Amino acid sequence: MKEFLYKILDLATFGRGMKRVINGKEVRLPTRFYRYFPDNYEKDNFRFFFDSVKPGDTVLDFGAHIGLFAAMAAKAVGSSGKVYAFEPSPSTNELLKKTVQINNASACITTFQKAVGGAVGKTTFFVGEQADNANSLVNYKEDRPFRGIDIEVTTIDAFVQEQRLQKIDFIKIDVEGVEYDAMRGAVETFRKFRPKAILAIHPEPVKAKGDSLEAIYDLVKELNYTALYEGAPISQEAFCKHTDLIDLHLVPT
Repeated sequence: MKEFLYKILDLATFGRGMKRVINGKEVRLPTRFYRYFPDNYEKDNFRFFFDSVKPGDTVLDFGAHIGLFAAMAAKAVGSSGKVYAFEPSPSTNELLKKTVQINNASACITTFQKAVGGAVGKTTFFVGEQADNANSLVNYKEDRPFRGIDIEVTTIDAFVQEQRLQKIDFIKIDVEGVEYDAMRGAVETFRKFRPKAILAIHPEPVKAKGDSLEAIYDLVKELNYTALYEGAPISQEAFCKHTDLIDLHLVPT
């Protein structure tokens, strides 16, 4: 019945999705998922982002999910800016494209159905239901079924070179356990462009993959970045005690 009602609602809105106001910013979301996010979703991340970017900036979004951050980023950078959004899951990528379309952001946002990691090639990506927020290159979830699919994987450095990007102002990395690989594959980008960044840390899949929070923290420091948590620098000791999701704000020093 619920699915039927969503279809009726989609028809009633002429496929233009539903309007939401999240953290004070208006955005449209696909009808089936318009209630997916609370009104104050990741308010600290969005505050940091909007304080860090301006019209004309270039933003990279790795782990774009259904496109909330990308749509918000498009509003921030405007018609003179550019957003590149990556979402590997085929079904979730379709929702990402839908969000781009209903927000009239196609000229600003370019989408890619690729994963990001530490090397260019092909690999297995594990996906659950449509819009599952735990899709990952790491097969670590046991509370619900995931299946492996073949997917192209690239590095941030390789993508930047391929696109011949001349400026990068902000990067969001939310890659469910392959944080170390993603950062390792972005060393030249961080060194050359010095963007600010949001790095979502998922300790459970990081550990399941065989990486460590210590290695991620050390790499951030090697790049001459300060890791902020809740607005203040976080020590390695405090960082490594976290067992649940933690969002780091990376600022060049």
